[in-house]
Formats: sequence, structure tokens, C-alpha cells
Amino acid sequence: MLFSTTSTRTRRAIVVVLIALSVAGWAVTAATRPPTTPAAPTMTITTTTTTTAPTAPAAAAVQASSDQPTRAMTSIDRLTAVAQQRYATEVHGGQAHATMRRVASDPALLSALRSGDLTRVRAYVRQEFDRVWYHWHVSRLRIHRGTNMVIDVGVPFVVAPSQMALRDSRGRSLGTLQVSIQDEIGFVRFMHRNHPVDVVVRGRGAAHVRTSLPAALDAGLPDSGTATVSGTRYQVRSFMQTALGREPVKVWILQRG
Repeated sequence: MLFSTTSTRTRRAIVVVLIALSVAGWAVTAATRPPTTPAAPTMTITTTTTTTAPTAPAAAAVQASSDQPTRAMTSIDRLTAVAQQRYATEVHGGQAHATMRRVASDPALLSALRSGDLTRVRAYVRQEFDRVWYHWHVSRLRIHRGTNMVIDVGVPFVVAPSQMALRDSRGRSLGTLQVSIQDEIGFVRFMHRNHPVDVVVRGRGAAHVRTSLPAALDAGLPDSGTATVSGTRYQVRSFMQTALGREPVKVWILQRG
């Protein structure tokens, strides 16, 4: 009986020790486990994105506003460049040179010049100008011999002409031919008809002024900037060119706005 009681007490002591060790191990594990924290950064990122997004439309509005004057300036400058190119084409372009060579190769003209009979030359030029050459878009034609003018026919106030030497089959000089294929009013009308601009061209004197805008005929216009003509505001640009006889002309390009 004594042995049995002792064994029972021993077993109970062992169980108590094991339970104590288990509780102690759980406490250690719980104490060393890192605490769990909430996933707050996700909320912070979302808030930041939402806060910065509304600033984009404001920036776009500022950009659009600042771009408006730039577009207006670009438009008038581009149209002025088109006008400059068109004027240069009328003087030096392929059609100007082709028309001049076509006249210069006229056998009857060359024959009249070879004869030395200037009355015959003038009669033939006047006849052909009205009958043929004018319909080739010859606006003005001149023939010189040295410093002497042999013949000058056509419309007034034309763009600077193309010119070439006239020679016989042996290479002897027969004179100098000048041909202009456009008058200033033709240039003005072309630009006004094909582009959203008005044009003013002024040479020497009141007789050498052409425009698509009658109210601007005598108006004071800046070289570059803005002008108000008959209550309408225009963007204005200008450039210099040359008419027949090396006459300087000034060309203004006007665009509403």
C-alpha cells in the first residue's frame, strides 16, 4: 500500500510539472510573436492620388490660354511667308522663265530684230502682244538695246520681270528681253482669293497702290503689329519687294483678329 501511494504521488507530480512547462512555453511564444499592425499605407497612397489628380485640368486650362496668342501669331506669320513665296514665284518661278523663253524663241521677232528696223520691231511686238502674248500671261514686255528702250508694252505696275539676252544664230546680241507675268493687282487678288487675308501694295506715288481692302488704301499701317481699319482689328505683317524698273514696293498682309 505504501509503494502504491508513493507511485501515485510521483505520477501526479510529473503531470503538474509537464502542465507547468506547457503553460510557460505558450507564454514565451506569445511574448516573442511580433504584434500585428493595420495596413495603413494603402489608404495613404489612395489619398495622395486623389489629392493630386484635380490639379491636371487647371494646368491644362492655363496652357490652352497661353497657347491662343501663339497660334494667332503663327497664323499671320505663316500667311506672310506664303505671300513672300508667291511674289518670288511670280518673278523667278518656272512659269515666268518658261513664258520668257517662249517669247524669246519667236522666229518673227528675232527676224525683225536682226533687220535693224526698229519700226518693224515695234509693230510686230504690239501686234503679237495683244493677239498672243497677253494670253500667255505676259503682263508687261520690254526690249532694250544697250541703254535704249526699243519697245515697252503692257499693263502698269507689274512685279519685277525676268530677263534674258536675245541673240541670233551666230551669237550676236540683238537686245535684252524683259517679261513680267503678273501685275501687282493680280498678286493682291490671288492672295485674297486663296487665303484669309487682305493685302496692300504700295510703290512710288499714289498711282502705284493696290489693295483688296479699299478702307486701307491710305491707312497708316505698322510694319508689324495690329491695326484697326474701319472698326475691324487686324494682325499686320509687311515685307519689301521690287516692281518693274527696280521700283521698291512694300507689301502688307492683314488678317482679321
